[in-house]
Amino acid sequence: MVDFSTWLGTVNGMLRSRHRGYGGVSAYLKGIGVARSSAYRWEGQLREWYEEGPAELEALRGECEALLAEVARLREGGGERAGLSRDAEWAVMVEAAVLGTSDTEVTMLLERAGGRSLSHQTVAETLAATAAVGRVVYERYFAGVGRVGAADEIFLGSGPLLLLVEALSLLISGLRLAERRGSEDWKPVFAAQRELVVCSADEARGLVKARKDAGVALRGDKFHLLGVGRSWLAAFARGCEAAMKAEETAKRELARARFVGGKHRGQSASSRAVQARLKADRLLAEYCRLDDLLEEIDQAFAYTTKEGRLASGDEARARVAAALAAMRQTREGEQLAKKLRVVERPWALAYLDAVEEGLRGLGLEQVGPDRAKRLGQRVAETLAWRRTDKTPVEWLAKASDGSLADQVELTVLRVFDEGIRSSSYVECVNSRVRLVQVARKRMSEDFLCLLAVHHNMKAFGRGSVREGWTPAELAGIELPTHDWLELLRMTAAELGKPLVRAADPAA
Repeated sequence: MVDFSTWLGTVNGMLRSRHRGYGGVSAYLKGIGVARSSAYRWEGQLREWYEEGPAELEALRGECEALLAEVARLREGGGERAGLSRDAEWAVMVEAAVLGTSDTEVTMLLERAGGRSLSHQTVAETLAATAAVGRVVYERYFAGVGRVGAADEIFLGSGPLLLLVEALSLLISGLRLAERRGSEDWKPVFAAQRELVVCSADEARGLVKARKDAGVALRGDKFHLLGVGRSWLAAFARGCEAAMKAEETAKRELARARFVGGKHRGQSASSRAVQARLKADRLLAEYCRLDDLLEEIDQAFAYTTKEGRLASGDEARARVAAALAAMRQTREGEQLAKKLRVVERPWALAYLDAVEEGLRGLGLEQVGPDRAKRLGQRVAETLAWRRTDKTPVEWLAKASDGSLADQVELTVLRVFDEGIRSSSYVECVNSRVRLVQVARKRMSEDFLCLLAVHHNMKAFGRGSVREGWTPAELAGIELPTHDWLELLRMTAAELGKPLVRAADPAA
């Protein structure tokens, strides 16, 4: 950065050079190595300062005197400074905490925002009191909401957090901080569900048993069902790469033996090279075969066939059975088929049965000729639209004109909103909870309820297919207010727990 003395010296030199005639300034600037554009800019700024400087200086002096007077007034008022109200302090604490800020960092942010200098113990006590109210709010308005959900556990340290998330809205409708993840741990989560009829989950035995005991239909999770097979095949691919590297090594040894070795050494190296090539070729061919068969099983999970017709559960199970039978013809294929045996369980493709049953009522007058193909086209279009728009069917039904086309579209949407095949909705919430857990380390179940209230009432941001809507709105929940902090205040007042007082150490 050029200092002021350089600016002043350059501009003075330009003034002197102008008395020497035309071209003097250019010669001067070239001699001192300063660009003409910079020099003329400096000259203009100095002229502006010279002309406007006295007025600006006077204005700054006035502002300084006003600030000094304000400081004197505050000192005379007993040393207190104008800052945040107790209610605003509480709001800063709670909002910062659920966004992933530690108690110590909350005290720093609070003071920077104009609040008091509080200890982190005071902040912790305030958040604990607020979290207790948050549990009441969560259980009153959000627990057990939704007909279709996804269940899975996420780990906070070594302890599992059992979660149930409403599929369309990503509303957290069930949570429990447990020591384990067996069926007894999951049962309270399902017992709190008032409306749940369909749940997508992995094949964990505890979760499956708790879901079955609660009478909730299970939908297989495609990622978990096929994930173990894909992991095995990836390891097999690494074995193929190792075999191909061994073949290259054997080729190099053969070339070396032929160049410097005798007849016996060359024959031995040739034999090893042939064996290495045969092994690499066999493993590569087997990998390609198994990869194609696994892709065939993956395609069996599609809602439509390759020909564009609506897929059926029976056809999909037949494709899976044929692919697994083909796998078992070799030793490696038997190992992969063993990893994928869970795909043969009845509930793995149950969502296709549900879709087929849900669309069975659509007749010729609604769909038209070639029913399977027409339904397949409608299903493909609906799925493509649903990936980019999460408007609830109830909202669309209110806006419908009652036409036959609208009735068909709404029926297809209702069926597919319940025909889910993934539990990844929990992973969407996991990324939110994990961010807070990294900052706060240990979180009580009360605080997790508070975090769930914030999530359920916070609008999705830019880039989300749910942009502008909160999970609570998408789930159709009627709330006394859309401001989550105001809802906490209202509930606290009803319970006789004034949260603002908790923020005052003297209270």
